[in-house]
Amino acid sequence: MDSSHGGTLAGYAIEGVLGQGGMGTVYRARHPRLPRSVALKLLNADVSTDPELRARFEREANVVAHLDHPGIVGIHDRGLENGQPWFAMQYIEGTDASRLDPRTVSVERAVRIVGEVAAALDYAHSHGVLHRDVKPANILLTTTQAGRVERAVLTDFGIARLMTANTQLTSTGTFTATLAYASPEQLSGIAVDHRTDQYSLACTLFALLCGRTPFAANDPGQVVAGHLSRPVPPLDRPDVPPQLNAVIARAMSKNPAERFASTGEFAAAALRAVSGQAFAYQPQPPLQFQHQPAPHNTWPSAPANQYFPSPAVPPQGWPAAPHHRGAPRPSSPWPAGCALAFGFFLVLFESTASRSGRPSMLRDLHGSLVEADWLDTAYLLFATVPMLFAGRLGDRFGPKNMYVIGMALFLVAALTSALSPNFAIAIVAHAVQGLGVAMIVPQTLAVITRTFPPGKRGAALGLWGGAGGAATLLGPAVADAFVNYFTWRWIFLLGLPLGVVAIALGAALIPTLPAQRSNTDPLGVLLSGTGVLLLVLSVEQGLAQGWTVWGFGLVGGLLVFGLFLLVQARSTSDPLLPGVVLRDRNWWLSGFATVVMTASISALLIAVTISLEVVHGAAVVFAAMVLVPAALITGSFSPIMGNVADRMHPAIIPTLGFALSAIAAGGIAVAMTIDANPTLAFALIGAVLAFGSACVWGPLAAAATRVLPPHRAGVGGGIYATVYLIGPTFGSVAFSKLIGSEYRSGGGLDTGLRNLGLLAVGLLAAGAIATALFIRRNPAPTTPAPGFPVHAAQSFH
Repeated sequence: MDSSHGGTLAGYAIEGVLGQGGMGTVYRARHPRLPRSVALKLLNADVSTDPELRARFEREANVVAHLDHPGIVGIHDRGLENGQPWFAMQYIEGTDASRLDPRTVSVERAVRIVGEVAAALDYAHSHGVLHRDVKPANILLTTTQAGRVERAVLTDFGIARLMTANTQLTSTGTFTATLAYASPEQLSGIAVDHRTDQYSLACTLFALLCGRTPFAANDPGQVVAGHLSRPVPPLDRPDVPPQLNAVIARAMSKNPAERFASTGEFAAAALRAVSGQAFAYQPQPPLQFQHQPAPHNTWPSAPANQYFPSPAVPPQGWPAAPHHRGAPRPSSPWPAGCALAFGFFLVLFESTASRSGRPSMLRDLHGSLVEADWLDTAYLLFATVPMLFAGRLGDRFGPKNMYVIGMALFLVAALTSALSPNFAIAIVAHAVQGLGVAMIVPQTLAVITRTFPPGKRGAALGLWGGAGGAATLLGPAVADAFVNYFTWRWIFLLGLPLGVVAIALGAALIPTLPAQRSNTDPLGVLLSGTGVLLLVLSVEQGLAQGWTVWGFGLVGGLLVFGLFLLVQARSTSDPLLPGVVLRDRNWWLSGFATVVMTASISALLIAVTISLEVVHGAAVVFAAMVLVPAALITGSFSPIMGNVADRMHPAIIPTLGFALSAIAAGGIAVAMTIDANPTLAFALIGAVLAFGSACVWGPLAAAATRVLPPHRAGVGGGIYATVYLIGPTFGSVAFSKLIGSEYRSGGGLDTGLRNLGLLAVGLLAAGAIATALFIRRNPAPTTPAPGFPVHAAQSFH
């Protein structure tokens, strides 16, 4: 065999190389007996020697050889040459669609190409053949000649399945390019039908018009996340009619049952849209592979946007409500705690609900996916970067004042979001909402620190956790109902009356604590803000664009924040963090354990939700209901376990909680590998995880605040809240990197989810070790808040 130019292969005279890849090489060759050229595909020797792949190759070749359609490149001959299989296929003189410049491709031409490919696919489907690898590179366009128009011809039937079984043989670039057009059901490893080719064809139409794929990203994990959970971005071309966006959105529905009945029907709808005929479609909920159509306009309960994933049961690391002297002066801090718990409920409810309404918002405001990402980024940046400074302002001007101002900002931003005419205003409104969160959250921990004595705070922190758990679950459910029956704008409007109630309760029940006069420490504020800015921005953009550049930003953020802590430790003036805090072993260990717990729970909830909705086809609402018992358990037991922990050595209860959580994470990892529906297993294991987390949140927050002096309670609360907020972003990073790694190595979604569970086991075990090192320490002396006798703060016991 001589496959060089001018040589021969099975009697065919080689004229040149048409293409080359990990699977083999395609040559242009001259037929030995007929005056025509053929495309000769020769499989590589390493592929040819695999008996299983060889048998599959022969079987699929027989199927494709029976196809006879002008839109399909036919197989004319085949054989073996020195043990290597080869095909002789129809030679198409022209180019493939991936080489087209989208600036020169009219909408009408792109729709015509897709229409011709759709006809070929429908023919193949009618003969029981799925392509499985529809993409521009597999669409050949004939050269226009006198009297002939351009014609689209589909090639590479059957090879896609072979490549799926042996993805490790292809380069990362080749695999990623194929991944960019893969359907959610292909990525989840469940059974596929003809509608998987329709999804890929819709991605192809998108690429022909925009020059990029719908979910383009450098990280394969982000490509997978886009296909599984993100809304289809609108076409970024002014000449594209809005109706065509709706057609593509339906063809790319995450739920195959919501797509068109055939690729031909999809192509016909696209043609009608281009011709000006109305077509209405509202995107279906991601991650629902089921037989019944899902409700319109819903968003997956698992974040696509794994940006700032919220645990189903929010951690107690954020303090429960503060206690202040309000109009009717309470005799106990608990009424104020309830008022602040309600305020925190509102903040978390609006955050989770607004993300659930994002697809509808994206469509109504004609925004791009980049703009949608910036909604989350703006919110996170303004919620975390100024958190420490906002906590310091609370110390300086009174936490009640900052809480009320923050809540007012939050409500104004919610109203602005509800009335936003475009994404630019919505992004600004989300940034202002984040600023409101930065002003609200540190004050809650500051007031608890100043009104509940050390050793008596666990129950109050547990109250906060229960409110947060309910908000996380109710937010998406209420948002789905509002989007289905009204509009996404009502999600924000609902926050207005609730916010008025929160402000009224705060004014009536929260006491006015005296301001604490001390140094502002501008260098500390600058370093902490810069470090958090780099961390949050790098994680957000790294998830969206890849880690080649943003990985350095992440490392830089960690270094700057480390420099902040070093400067604070060596400061001889009045630093933001006093030396008594930085010398406290429990403070450091609780911060580490909080990051571990928030990251682990975030990753586990993503894994459980995707497993239920994608792999096992559960509806979004059903998947959320599986987590309801866990939320109830955490909300009910967190105050109780916080109270118990206050009476024992500080290491006992949180170490038990981490150990139980690690066992539960291992159970979740095992449940990912079973073929049967794991709903019941997830519910039972989730109950164990919920009780474990109930043992953790209160004690961790108590350990972080135990030695805080009153004049630094706000700063301490800001640092702890920042640590908690950053934790879930690391859970998103773990999800992205593990899923991407599995697909690069030829693994599947279920394997990636299992490994995510195993990673959580390791992290939670590290958390157990950290909390086991807690020591009993005498707290710094604190002064009870005015209006609260010492015995009042102990009344819970």
